[in-house]
Amino acid sequence: MFGRMSAHLSSPRIAALVLAGGTGSRMGGCDKTLLPLSRTLTVLDYVLYALRPHCAALAISANGDASRFAPWNLPVLSDMESDTGPLAGILEGLRWAEAQNCSVLITVPGDTPFIPADLPQRLLPAPAVAVSANRHHHLVASWPTSCRSALEAWLSQPECKDKRRIRAFAATLGMRSIVFPDQSPDLFFNINTPDEYAYARTLAYEGLTHA
Repeated sequence: MFGRMSAHLSSPRIAALVLAGGTGSRMGGCDKTLLPLSRTLTVLDYVLYALRPHCAALAISANGDASRFAPWNLPVLSDMESDTGPLAGILEGLRWAEAQNCSVLITVPGDTPFIPADLPQRLLPAPAVAVSANRHHHLVASWPTSCRSALEAWLSQPECKDKRRIRAFAATLGMRSIVFPDQSPDLFFNINTPDEYAYARTLAYEGLTHA
């Protein structure tokens, strides 16, 4: 009994951030996270389905009119004042996660609907990055909130070729690689084109996913 209690108390408090700041240029400029995937669920619903059971707090990183995400009743974090790409969104997420008294932030792209249901647990302890088919998915990662100041310093440095590269910053943290099994569809398949969207809808309707 006491062993189980100690293990529970030692578990980190996890926050998760869905990165939905892409322009969706190859999809006609649409919000990919809001695309319907099955009869009643969007791509965002699929992502949140996997994250929600493991996370004490959830938020969305996106620019523009936040009211489009109102049905999910989640904080929407903007990074409009920065031109440093996804790292700016991760920084805002770390600041928000700290305010939620969380020690770990999980990031997941909003166009990656088939992430495994145990993803947050697999990415502990932080920092860690998901790997599948010999590819590192640096947006599917866990970040200790204690790295916030390091990321602030990284983004405030004079312009250099690596400043916007998530891989380069992650390397400074000694990020671990967590290898997931190769399968079809890939667990971290993301929707970039109309054909990929059609494929994702087929998978959802065939019941190959959790919806």
